[in-house]
Amino acid sequence: MSDKERSLVTDELIQGDGYAKLKSLMSAGDAARIRRRVLDEMTLQQEQNAAVQVDNGVIGVNHLLTLGPEFEALVVNPRLLAIVHDLLGADATLGDMAAKVLMPGCDPGGLHIDYPYWAMDRGLPVKPAMMLQVILMMEPFTQENGGTWIAPGSQKWTDPLNMGKFRANAIQALGHAGDAIVSHGMLWHQTAENHSTQPRVAILINYTQIAVRPMREVGPFDDEFKAQASMALGTLLGFDISAAMIKRALSNRVK
Repeated sequence: MSDKERSLVTDELIQGDGYAKLKSLMSAGDAARIRRRVLDEMTLQQEQNAAVQVDNGVIGVNHLLTLGPEFEALVVNPRLLAIVHDLLGADATLGDMAAKVLMPGCDPGGLHIDYPYWAMDRGLPVKPAMMLQVILMMEPFTQENGGTWIAPGSQKWTDPLNMGKFRANAIQALGHAGDAIVSHGMLWHQTAENHSTQPRVAILINYTQIAVRPMREVGPFDDEFKAQASMALGTLLGFDISAAMIKRALSNRVK
């Protein structure tokens, strides 16, 4: 990603619509393979009573990083990390990674903002951002299969969540398999209904500033996993988080 593109995206997240589309973050073929893997893992977790039912007909599939290098590659994608580091710092960490599967006929989700903002009092400034959300499309997002509803510019709204205001401003995020939507954590959004006959699969990645506690454990990771992890992945997973936080504190001291 060029410096110009990175700057345009981060400015859009803060000052503009609060989101941006990254076209062809991965190939359509890779997206299709990961989609199949997610659905297989969903079936396995359901059989083990481990799948998370997020809402009626919407299923969350967790612990994706343990499934193989193709999932690791998603969180350290260079185009993504360029934006993450520009917005959150070079020591940004992974707050969460999960798949969201909208089953045919699912109900719409609740209107919300993302973690950590939903766990905090309203009124926080847009900048500095504490979190970046990524929605990776494992198949085309359409009006029929449930492209996510988002309200452009709502990261700057200071009033409480309001469905009437949201509906008056919301649009559906649409795109091709392999595209991604990146958004500020305070952007108002809602999971849509899936009117199609097939599951709609997305990978959600939550990046945060280093001082933000992860939303949930994305591991656990054994010693072999840690030994083989790249430096970029180790930073995101906070394998040396204490040293990183001290380094951040020292860099922020008054000189």
